[in-house]
Amino acid sequence: MNTECSSKNSRVRRAFYVCNSVGICPMTRKEFVEQLFDLPTEPVSATVDLVGMPAVVSSKSDPTIADMYNSSTMAVIDGMPLVRKARRKGYKCERCSGPDMMGMVFEEGIKRGATHYFYGGKNEEVLTAIRANLERDYPGINIVGMYSPPFRPLTEEEDAYVCNEINALKPTFVWVGIGAPKQEKWMQEHASKLNGVKMLGVGAAFDFIAGSLAKAPEWIEKAGLEWLFRLIKEPKRLWRRYIIGGFKFLAYNIKAPFERNPYKRFKVAMIGHKRIPSREGGVEIVVDEISKRLIDRGYDVDAYNRSGYHVSGREFEQKNGRHAKRYGHIRIITIPTFQNGKLNAIVYTVLATIRALFGHYDVLHYHAEGPCAMLWLPKLFGKRIVATIHGLDWQRAKWGNFASKVLKDGEKMAVKYADEMIVLSKNVQQYFLDTYGRKTHFIPNGINRPVKYPVDLTAKKYGIAANEYILFLARLVPEKGVHYLIEAFEGIKTDKKLVIAGGGSYSREYMTKIKDMAAKDDRIIFTNFIQGRMLEELYSNAYLFVLPSDVEGMALSLLEAMSYGNCCVVSDIPENTEVIEDKAVVFKKGDVEDLRSKLDMLLNDESLVDSYRTGAADFICNKYNWDDVVTETEKLYHG
Repeated sequence: MNTECSSKNSRVRRAFYVCNSVGICPMTRKEFVEQLFDLPTEPVSATVDLVGMPAVVSSKSDPTIADMYNSSTMAVIDGMPLVRKARRKGYKCERCSGPDMMGMVFEEGIKRGATHYFYGGKNEEVLTAIRANLERDYPGINIVGMYSPPFRPLTEEEDAYVCNEINALKPTFVWVGIGAPKQEKWMQEHASKLNGVKMLGVGAAFDFIAGSLAKAPEWIEKAGLEWLFRLIKEPKRLWRRYIIGGFKFLAYNIKAPFERNPYKRFKVAMIGHKRIPSREGGVEIVVDEISKRLIDRGYDVDAYNRSGYHVSGREFEQKNGRHAKRYGHIRIITIPTFQNGKLNAIVYTVLATIRALFGHYDVLHYHAEGPCAMLWLPKLFGKRIVATIHGLDWQRAKWGNFASKVLKDGEKMAVKYADEMIVLSKNVQQYFLDTYGRKTHFIPNGINRPVKYPVDLTAKKYGIAANEYILFLARLVPEKGVHYLIEAFEGIKTDKKLVIAGGGSYSREYMTKIKDMAAKDDRIIFTNFIQGRMLEELYSNAYLFVLPSDVEGMALSLLEAMSYGNCCVVSDIPENTEVIEDKAVVFKKGDVEDLRSKLDMLLNDESLVDSYRTGAADFICNKYNWDDVVTETEKLYHG
C-alpha cells in the first residue's frame, strides 16, 4: 500500500486533489475493504472519509474543512462525478458509498472476528432498528455498542463517557453517522482520544440501514442520478446541496487548471525504457524500482512506455503493462512507434520528448544513451534533465554502424546538455572523465532481498532438480557471451544441465547460431524469456550462475543471482568485478578455455561452491539498496 507520512499516522496516498482542494484515494470496493482492515491504528486511531461533491464544495469555501479531509488516514470516493474524474486520469475505481461499503465490511468482519460500535442516529429507535436489521441480514455480526448523541455539542462529561465506553469495549470499527462535515470533524478530534480503532464517517447510511430512508435503486446509482433521487425525496433539506452545490462544483472544476495548486507534487518523467511493468531488460527494472519508491516518497511519476509487444513475444505481456494508464500510482503514457526494432527506439524518443515538453515536469529523467540524443530539445525550453547511462551501448555487438553512431551521439548529448549524469559503474565514470572531462555521479543499482522457493514448476516443465543445473539468465545477444558458455560446457563431463533463460531481443541470427551450437548437447535447455515464480525457482536452486558478458552496464541478473545466495562465475570486465569483489569466481573475458577450467573446478568441488554461497546474499543486499539509490537520485533532482 502506497502511503505518505503525516504528522500523526500513516496516510494512504492521495492520488490527486479535486479542484485543488480535497485529496482522494481512488480504488475498487474490494481494494477498499482490503486496505481498511490493514490500516494502522497506532499511534492514533485511523479515520476514513467518504468524499463526494458536497465535500469538495464545502472544502473550497472553507480551507479548514479541506485540511480536515486531507488529514484523514484515507479518503475514498463517494460520488459518481469524482469516479468519472478519477477514471479519466487512468485510475481503476468504483464509488465507495457508505451503505455499500458497510455491507462488505460486515461480511468480511464476521470472518475476521471484527467488532462494531455505532455513533449517530436520530434517536434510540433508529439504533434499535439498525441492530435488528443488521443481526437479521448479517448473522454473526458482533455489535458491541451504540450511542445516539443529542442535537447539540456534547458536554465534557458526556464526551468523556463516550470515549471511555468505546475504549473499554475496544471495537474494531466505529461507524459515525452524524452528517458531513460534522462527522469528519468529530473523527479528527477523537483520533487521539480513542485507542486503536478505525472510524468511518458514513452519514445517511444509518437511516438507510434502519429503513427510515429509502435507498436509490442500483440502476439510478450507476447512472449517477442518486442525487436527483434523494433531492426528490428531501427537496427542502437537499436543494442547496445539489442545485447550488452542483453549479459551484462545475465552476470550481473550470477554474482549477488556472489556479495555484497548493498540493502540487514534484513531478518526474521517466523516458528511455521499453515499458513497465516488465523484465525485458535492466533499464525496465531500474525505472520500475525507482518510480515506485518515488511515489512512496510523495512524488508524481509519469513513465513513457513504448507501444508494441514484449521483445520475447506477446505471451509475456503483463496484464497491466501494455494498455494501462496507471501502474499503481505511476501514470503510464504509451508512445506510438513502429514495430521495426531498428526504428521504434528513435521514433519513441522523439515523440516522448515532444510530449514531455507539455507535461509541466520538474525533472525529465532519461535512461540509456540512445534516448539522450533528444536532450537538446527540452534543454532549449529550460527543463532540468537527469540522464542515467546504463552502459556504453554503442559497444554492443548487436548494433550496426548507424545505430552505434546514434548511440554515440546520445552519449555526447548527455555530456553536453544533462544537468546531472548518473553512471552505474566506476569504470564508466572514469570513461566519461577521461573522454569528455565530464564529472558524473556513481549510483549503482539496488537489489531486493528475495524469498527462495523449492523446485516445483521448473521440475514439471523442464525436468530439472535442485543443485543439478548451471544457470545463465540474460537477453540472448552477442555481448552477453552465452556462446562462450555453450562452447565451454560442451567440453565438460557432467550430468548437470545448462539452463539458458532469456529472450532474443531482435537478434534472430544470433539466436539461430547459439541454438545450432547447442543442438548436439541434450544437457542444454532453452527456456525462452522467463519471469514470476518460474524465475524465482531457477535462481533459488541453481548449482552455479554464470555471466560471461563482454559488455555490461551493471548486470541486475548478477545482483539477483547473488541475492539468492548463488555461487557466481563472471567475466573479468570491470562492471562485473566491481560488483562481486572477492565473492565470486572470475574468468578472463572471451576465454573459453579459462571459463571451462573454472566450471570444471567448481563442478568437482562442491565445498568450494558452498564457500562462495555463504554470505553472498548478505554481502550483495547490504552493498546495493534501492532506497539508497532513490535517496541519491532525489538529491540530483533538486540540484
